[in-house]
Amino acid sequence: MMPAKFLAATALGLVASACSVSTTTTQAPPPPVAVAPAPVAYVAPVPASTTVYTPAPTVTYVPAATDPPVGVQAFRDEYGFRYDGQGNRLDRNGNLISPLSTVP
Repeated sequence: MMPAKFLAATALGLVASACSVSTTTTQAPPPPVAVAPAPVAYVAPVPASTTVYTPAPTVTYVPAATDPPVGVQAFRDEYGFRYDGQGNRLDRNGNLISPLSTVP
């Protein structure tokens, strides 16, 4: 019986404390404030105008440098081997050296 009395007393205390809390405010709401509308400036649409096209600037074309013909030395690599403009390796006489073949 003791637990039932304890629970009843606790419930009664919670109900009493919940009833004593006031949720209403005693202050009056603030008075309304008059707000003047902001001035709005309307702009007329811009009339259509004539489009003026200017000619494109002239571009000077510089042709690419032509490679030397096959068999004529174009450059040497860091090991001293000579190559023509096509990337073919040249021997000491200016003849083409065939690339290494990987035939099994």
